[in-house]
Amino acid sequence: MKSAWITGAATAQPGYRIEQEAAARLIGEAISDPRRAKAIARGTQIDRRAVVLPPEAIAALGSIEERNRIYQNWAPGLAKEATAKALDCGSGGAIGCIVASSCTGYMVPGWDVQLVQDMGFHPHTVRLPLTESGCAGGVVALARAADHVRSHTEQKALAVAVELCSLAFHPKPEPGNLTATLIFGDGAGAALLEASDQPVKDALQVVDSLSALIPGSREALGFNLTDRGFYPVLTRELTEILPKPTHVAICELLNRQSLSLSDVGFWLIHPGGSRILDGLEAEMSLDRSALRWSWQSMRDCGNMSSASIFDVLRRYLEDRDAPRGWGVVIAFGPGVSLEMLLVRRC
Repeated sequence: MKSAWITGAATAQPGYRIEQEAAARLIGEAISDPRRAKAIARGTQIDRRAVVLPPEAIAALGSIEERNRIYQNWAPGLAKEATAKALDCGSGGAIGCIVASSCTGYMVPGWDVQLVQDMGFHPHTVRLPLTESGCAGGVVALARAADHVRSHTEQKALAVAVELCSLAFHPKPEPGNLTATLIFGDGAGAALLEASDQPVKDALQVVDSLSALIPGSREALGFNLTDRGFYPVLTRELTEILPKPTHVAICELLNRQSLSLSDVGFWLIHPGGSRILDGLEAEMSLDRSALRWSWQSMRDCGNMSSASIFDVLRRYLEDRDAPRGWGVVIAFGPGVSLEMLLVRRC
């Protein structure tokens, strides 16, 4: 039986960059509390983020219609750029499926339709849009794309995500909103998957996947839809909720293959925030170097929601000194949900 392999990963970002120090100053002025904004920004361990508009334009955003129009103008192009880069990483072959993830804007038909047309893919290409998986959407997309190539071994599949998180900016001092404003960035990511019964050089074999919900955590993370766009829901308790259930779910995933934590050679974890990464390291007794690709992505891009995992994947695959063997890919989303892949690199 042929296995699913991730043979390439790439990202794309809009052209505007904002340094975290400048973001803290602007947000501090907007909420009339510069000391608080500066303190939160310092704790994020983010240096800079990409945004789809200049900061002064983001600060002036109004209705949901205005915000969503910007999403519709930008999302298709970023998806196309990330996809083209991911395809350059792999060999030729027909794309049979696109799994598209995005939670920061809305368009019907979706940008996946435009992607098929712009890239010249066959009209019969299967499209699976994901809109409500939040930050976990990238891993969900990878898992479903892997399912497709296992059952359609002559085809390749793409997992693609676009997130314009800056469009959810609101100049309000509520803690969850303020934290979200200082950690989220904009960007897109894509990965190419194909089937093979032989090891694929430098690729990641997707061996298994796992989805889990953390009971009693539904209110901890999400979006509220308002007349002025999406409003982030992000509770301080999230960093306390995640570590133990994540550890338990990881062990369950590993046990299916008669593996333990000591067998894991690398960790590719969604950079949801510095406190989240710190909590997972402490829970599983990992040093910072074990999550270095996540920390690097957080430093350079912030949290790009479902697109972030593609940046982590890209950094790992491009790291010539990266360990091989067994690895675990993890992301977190509303629910609170845990999405995981067990992967292997020969």
